Amino acid sequence: MMINLSETASNAMLDALSQLMDGGSIELSSDDRVLAVLRLSTPVAEPAIDGELEFNDIVEEDAALAQGNATTARILAADGSEILSCDVGDEDSDAVVKLNTTRIYRGGPVRLQSFRLVMP
Repeated sequence: MMINLSETASNAMLDALSQLMDGGSIELSSDDRVLAVLRLSTPVAEPAIDGELEFNDIVEEDAALAQGNATTARILAADGSEILSCDVGDEDSDAVVKLNTTRIYRGGPVRLQSFRLVMP
């Protein structure tokens, strides 16, 4: 089965997700253990254009909570409820969240330069 969304529908869906994510966070995890939490801005993004949502600045985590290899990410609303989850990989991977390295060290900084969601 295949669904093709119009650009208007794609943008509307992304804008709705954007509102849910305002002031939320991105948790980077390994084996259900949270390694680092990055705070999202409010608003999280400008309105979607061409079926793409480009996030505004994401606040760096200056001291990671734990050490490990990040494999999953959860995007949470400001109230802590989960909006979506996805995979994490290095810059050469096809993961949704790409980091220069997936290895996170406790007490070390964690930065996500940019993040965007694209509707098919």
